[in-house]
Amino acid sequence: MSRRFALASALVLLCAQGFSAAGASAAGLTVYCPMSDADCDSVLKAFKTDTGIEAKFVRIGAGEILARIRAEKNNPQAGLWLAGAADNFIQAADEGLLASHKAAGIEKVDQRYTDKDGRWTPISLSPIVFAYSQQVLDELNAKPPTSWSAFADPVFKDSVALAHPASSGTAYVALASVVQLDGEDKAFDLMKKIDENVVQYTRSGVAPSRMVANNEIALAMAYTQDIEAALEQGYPVGYSFPEEGTGFEVNAAAAIANAPEDQAKSADKFLDWVLTEKGQAAIGATFRGPIIPGYKNPKARIDLSKVKMIDYNFAWAGENRARLLQRYETEVRQKSDAK
Repeated sequence: MSRRFALASALVLLCAQGFSAAGASAAGLTVYCPMSDADCDSVLKAFKTDTGIEAKFVRIGAGEILARIRAEKNNPQAGLWLAGAADNFIQAADEGLLASHKAAGIEKVDQRYTDKDGRWTPISLSPIVFAYSQQVLDELNAKPPTSWSAFADPVFKDSVALAHPASSGTAYVALASVVQLDGEDKAFDLMKKIDENVVQYTRSGVAPSRMVANNEIALAMAYTQDIEAALEQGYPVGYSFPEEGTGFEVNAAAAIANAPEDQAKSADKFLDWVLTEKGQAAIGATFRGPIIPGYKNPKARIDLSKVKMIDYNFAWAGENRARLLQRYETEVRQKSDAK
């Protein structure tokens, strides 16, 4: 390489680095976020309004975020991971990818939902709810579901849509909930019976509830925020909860390890802010359930304080995810496809 070429290359690299640094500084904080564009944007705008810190987000799935942070471990391109199931954060923390920060206000949160080392911060709860189309139920002369076993009722043959638990956090939490309620063998027996009624498996956890909203099917499982959003848009979606109790997702946020200093400081400020009243209000505006007891979203139609939730062990669900998914694929989906 000639000296002139080397000097030119160095100047190009320096300019590129300066441009990148200037962009990051102007943005204040770069965030990886798996929520919808609208939800990511609304939360970060509320954060800016309250703190003056501007943030830009990159919207990708939670699993993709973990892979990206892992790939960028030695040169992080973002300071904050906002939202996603806690089991993903547990895995990232175990790999040393997250920076510890005990958020202000964390003492208000049920300690079952926290990380003792502060490597991630819980921000909301998302219970599983049953969605149903009253129109289709009337056509089938069927009643709204009040138990997990209702999805196996032969009256709902080809009238159930579910997401696949390998691609959907909603579906995996539902699977793990039934396993924790009934024991693994009994739970998989139920899943095999439910499979006989499933007309379609989707990749997205939101898709089945949309099919219910359009009166294409009778039943689906969803997170409460998906049903709240459908109701907000005017869809006549019915909803109910299992009398045995329902599982839920603990949503989290975390500062990314080894992020640039300005990014790291802004990420820590976000984690402190998200547990304040204004932070919880911003999360509540996405219809996710509050992690701080006592906060209620005035726009929410579902009163989460009255929902019976099981003692869902999300850490166990994360540790056993690969094994349960393999069993589901082998005993439920492959046998179903072989018929």
